[in-house]
Amino acid sequence: MGFFTRLTWVFHLVVLLVAAQDYDFGVDVISLTRRRDTNAPIVVGRLPSASNGSTPLRLEIRDVKADKYRWDLYILALSMFQSVSQDDPLSYYQVAGIHGVPFVTWNGVGPAAGASQSGYCPHSSVLFPTWHRPYLALYEQELHKLAGAIADMFTNATERSLYRQAASDFRIPYWDWASPAPEGQSHFPDVFWNSTMIQYGPNGVQVIRNPLYSYSFHPLDGDALIWPPLRSWNETKRAPNTEISQVEPPSMNDQVSAALLARLPEIQQRLYILFSSYHEFDSFSNKNYAFSQNLSHLDSIEAVHDIIHIYGGSRGHMTYVPLSSFDPLFFLHHAMTDRLISMWQLLNPSAWMTPQISGETTYTALKGTMQNSSTPLTPFMSSTDGTFWDSDMARSTEVFGYAYGDTSYVPGDSESPRNKLIRKINRWLGQNSPAMVRIKSQAQNRRPSGVWKGNTGVKGVQPSLKIDMSDVVDDHYTEWIANVHVNHGALDGSFSIYFFAGKPPADVGTWAFAPNLMGSVGIFTMSGMGDHRSKMSGSMPLTMALMRLANLGAVQSVEPNSVVAFLQSRLHFRIASIDNKEVDPSLVAGLFVGISSTRVRLPKSELEFPEWGQPMLRLVLWE
Repeated sequence: MGFFTRLTWVFHLVVLLVAAQDYDFGVDVISLTRRRDTNAPIVVGRLPSASNGSTPLRLEIRDVKADKYRWDLYILALSMFQSVSQDDPLSYYQVAGIHGVPFVTWNGVGPAAGASQSGYCPHSSVLFPTWHRPYLALYEQELHKLAGAIADMFTNATERSLYRQAASDFRIPYWDWASPAPEGQSHFPDVFWNSTMIQYGPNGVQVIRNPLYSYSFHPLDGDALIWPPLRSWNETKRAPNTEISQVEPPSMNDQVSAALLARLPEIQQRLYILFSSYHEFDSFSNKNYAFSQNLSHLDSIEAVHDIIHIYGGSRGHMTYVPLSSFDPLFFLHHAMTDRLISMWQLLNPSAWMTPQISGETTYTALKGTMQNSSTPLTPFMSSTDGTFWDSDMARSTEVFGYAYGDTSYVPGDSESPRNKLIRKINRWLGQNSPAMVRIKSQAQNRRPSGVWKGNTGVKGVQPSLKIDMSDVVDDHYTEWIANVHVNHGALDGSFSIYFFAGKPPADVGTWAFAPNLMGSVGIFTMSGMGDHRSKMSGSMPLTMALMRLANLGAVQSVEPNSVVAFLQSRLHFRIASIDNKEVDPSLVAGLFVGISSTRVRLPKSELEFPEWGQPMLRLVLWE
């Protein structure tokens, strides 16, 4: 890179740092955010109902942006939240820090003996879905409080009334990373892309630092953020371009968008399989349970959620488990994950967790601790007497005062919420599954042939091919899945396993977009985990890729006699570390890579899911 290009970038950076700050409300923000009783425990409660008595909905971020008053309050509240002193336990910094670093006591809830080098969040645990509910509710509770205070600042009575109405049912948004963007828009919403934004508020129009672009540490605690070079970066990064600057690399959100978009078909396939064939909470919930019980289904909502961390960070903060929650994207990502969990609960209302041994150490529980639905979700208290939330209490979203449109009853709707949801999932996620081949022509909002909406010109996104009906025999087809499990802490941090039809490209950095890529499994884990005896797992459906290859004549059909021979001769897998370096499989502790097949009966209508038979291991690539 030339000298003048670097000089231009440095000048641009200086201008932004000088000009862009958090929104200036013209009042003492400390007085608004300070806790009244600093000795009282922090309680996560229920937000108030809407004026009509209903439970307010969490909305997709693009829908929030379409509502001026909601959007203004969201950005202004988030800007104020991020400006609070990091010494305050209800600052953005400390709330984000509950998840991972700086590995300190929060709300007076101290560490278990030998567990002080972990955050509170339970990964590889049956508590993974429910722990995040009071966590997000705490974050939402603070933004709701700030939104109300900001609405009261508007001096024009009419305007103040409109903002107060928006504040009354304010809920945090989610980003729907499992759907294509509206036509003409980027997959990763453009509200995340720019470091500054023009924002209207009670103190007029200002150019401010975009609170969705990054979180700026004030100050940066290099001792807590121990991973180089992140420990020297003053703000969170996504796909940091260290070729431009090692000290202040710009976030390349276009790379994040392209990487996540390339993963969209496999994300949809994996979610469709989870919704249609996983009916036990334990196996659905986390990436440790399946292997511990010797189950053949090795995927989970936690494993799918890992994809967004790995590629949403792309070597930035989201990719590192203990640092991920500082990126503002984290909370929109986890609200989306919670939305998916809420959907699964509606489909499986009687399924609930059974006692399970934890797969990773947290701040309050060592690895191997038995956990169940009454295990405290530390450090979140439900009352001032020190009672903690537990999973039984957090089983429903409504107990926190929020809901999702996908799982809510609409007055006057003749169709039950469950049937409505099944139809939605079949149209939304089934479009990337051969299970919906029979009724695709009847489904509305199906993906048109060719490139996905909003994807024009994105490298590595291939046009879809029509499914060959010969692959469906007697209302059944064969589903092929790559299964992976590894030891916890198998490498020093997160990594990805890529599957190729034929030889992979020589450049590791192009693997995620390779034309012959069949799919990938991301392993999102923390470095320096010590005891590696427990396992984590994930899966990758290969069927749609095999059907595309069959259409091209590379494989005769997706039936076992054709596929096994093809996979034995043509399937290759490769492992890439967090910094895009190839890793020898022999260096990955406990690695297993196998291919299984399952006979699947097609649904007869959009109100049914496919029925899955018992899987059979067909091929072992590594053990």
